[in-house]
Amino acid sequence: MKILILTILFLTLNSCNEQTIYELNKAELEHCHTCRPKKENSNPNQDWVQTDLNRYREMVNPILELKPVISEYLTIYPSLLTGKGNTSSKTIELLDDLKLISHDFYGGYTSFNLKLLTYNDLIIYSRLNTEVEENVFENIYLKEITIPLTCSGADMEYFKIHNKNLTKYKRKYPNFTLEIDINKYTTDELNAYYNLNEVEYNFDAYQVDDDYPHLANGFIKTLLEQQKYEVLEKLLFGTNPVGRIYSYSALNIAINDGYKPSNEIINQMEKVKENGLKFKSGFNSSHSETTDFDFTNKLNFN
Repeated sequence: MKILILTILFLTLNSCNEQTIYELNKAELEHCHTCRPKKENSNPNQDWVQTDLNRYREMVNPILELKPVISEYLTIYPSLLTGKGNTSSKTIELLDDLKLISHDFYGGYTSFNLKLLTYNDLIIYSRLNTEVEENVFENIYLKEITIPLTCSGADMEYFKIHNKNLTKYKRKYPNFTLEIDINKYTTDELNAYYNLNEVEYNFDAYQVDDDYPHLANGFIKTLLEQQKYEVLEKLLFGTNPVGRIYSYSALNIAINDGYKPSNEIINQMEKVKENGLKFKSGFNSSHSETTDFDFTNKLNFN
């Protein structure tokens, strides 16, 4: 649902000139109730301000024109895959040839995060977040930003689905989805899909253990009780490996209650069972090393 809204917004704004984008970004910021309170700073550090402005000009604004391939992004984000210098990066290897790259690069008052869902060298979607830090962002930085931003929690973000790459990916994995018809499904189904198909947030080996059982019991269990299996089937092919795992577990329970999956669903369930209970994260919170995380013992619905 969020993806659909942001895509429509981008298409609307794409034809706007820079001044119009500034006005719309300013209005979006003013109505962004979830952004951090903008602290007053009457005498900002000019070195920090210049560092941030350089980041906006060199690494934020150019994203609008980049071709959606990793090799192109490396020209603007040379440490995208290494995290060297004033940056950090991690790559999560998902099922079905998908990878999620999370890249942070740092400025003065502001830090930036770039997330890319990729298939081979192709980028399926890109999400660039910028912190809204103090009134420096609104008074100085906002005037320099030439890409359309939307409110996203405590930050402002630029988001784009690269449809040609998504189409190429779906030729190989036709059941993959990033969004579903909001008019076709109930609130419970939409909540389950969009909470458990989100791979970007709270997704660290040391956070999943706490967060995802809550999501499973809050959303998956409800669909099981209502015998709403279609969204569970979609999650089985989704972006989030944990969502796939819980979907597999839930559909397994549903089979005992009379649910009859298609051969396609059975094959995907076997695939998740065999390969989906582990995934590779770029690092853990204690050591800079690749971490294999095993969810085998985390499939329960209390």
